[in-house]
Amino acid sequence: MRYSSPDEWLRYLEAIHPSGIDLGLERVARVAARLDCIKPAPLVILVGGTNGKGTTSALIAALLRKQGKRIGMYNSPHIHRYNERVSVDGADISDANLCRSFEAVERARDDITLTYFEFGTLAALWHFKQQSLDAVVLEIGLGGRLDAVNVVDPDISVVTSIGLDHQDWLGNTVDEIAYEKCSIARAGKWLVCGQPDAPARALATVKNLGGYFAARGDMFDVAESEQQLIVSYTANNEPRTVTLAEYHIPHHNVATAIQVLALIDQLPPSDVLSETVSGLRVPGRWQSWSDGSAKVVLDVAHNPQAAAYLRHHIEELDCLVLGMLSDKDVAGVLEALPPFKRLYVVTLTGWRGLDREELGAKSRAAGFTVDQSFETMSAALESIPATGTTLVAGSFHTVEAAAEWLKAGEGKWNSI
Repeated sequence: MRYSSPDEWLRYLEAIHPSGIDLGLERVARVAARLDCIKPAPLVILVGGTNGKGTTSALIAALLRKQGKRIGMYNSPHIHRYNERVSVDGADISDANLCRSFEAVERARDDITLTYFEFGTLAALWHFKQQSLDAVVLEIGLGGRLDAVNVVDPDISVVTSIGLDHQDWLGNTVDEIAYEKCSIARAGKWLVCGQPDAPARALATVKNLGGYFAARGDMFDVAESEQQLIVSYTANNEPRTVTLAEYHIPHHNVATAIQVLALIDQLPPSDVLSETVSGLRVPGRWQSWSDGSAKVVLDVAHNPQAAAYLRHHIEELDCLVLGMLSDKDVAGVLEALPPFKRLYVVTLTGWRGLDREELGAKSRAAGFTVDQSFETMSAALESIPATGTTLVAGSFHTVEAAAEWLKAGEGKWNSI
């Protein structure tokens, strides 16, 4: 079977499996073995966690590229188009190569059923195997232990954070979730955990798998001081420190990425490190736009842990524009976000999206006043205050819609 465009392939992928999520590695492993893509590059870095996977992956990849290495990166979900999920040296996969990769998986799977995410993951791994890369940085989609990306053979694994999310799939306690996420560890290999005071189950899981546990607060840590980051880490069994003057991604993700590369002897000199960190911005994460009077901040924060990080960096909001999926903790997110003067709720389309009535009801049940509700993001953003700071948050889908509106108003709205 052959389709001529990514959109045709994606519609096909959505139709061939009865469930959007079907956790388990047996089916994926069989197809991966046929494709010979379990080790898609000489160096494989596997990145999981509740929050911070995308920023940590992006920094690891950027630091490796600064050293002249060819790097593949797989992340999800995308903001604007599917091709963003698969990149080599910072360039998204072309439509032709994406179609070629989908076709390779389709041939290899035969009668084995694959979900949309499993099919796309195998396509990415096969593409990377064809590119003669030095390394790949692969982001786990959901959980870790049974996620399709965990089929690979990593040289080092990362769990950026451990918090409550996707409880229907991963469990209702932090200990249960720690087990699922830290099960991406491998015998004889390091797992770097960026969660402060990680639950005991995290260390126990890694030890039971025969891996080595690099814990934040033990082998590495980070502190913010007068607009600077001071990162302490371990390299060659010795403590080291680096000070970074400028950064645009969460500080704990910076520290985690540094410790990962230090453990595999791939950390660049401090001047290169500083330049890379200061220049890195990740779409949809702490991303700001301005028209000269008003400021709009986009962040994909969709759980209390991610929302709490924003509260640490933004004192007060003039307006919050919120759109969320039905399986997310609306009350927890609202309580954790920075204080806001106005709350706008927006419908998210799609089978998991909350419409404005449902989101408004959940917001009010949590004790918050809903000032206005909108069917579309464009209508919401056209109604935000003319001055002050507006935060758009709650989902990748929310940020995608906001980014499209802001870009359409380029000339009035500029990225800052």
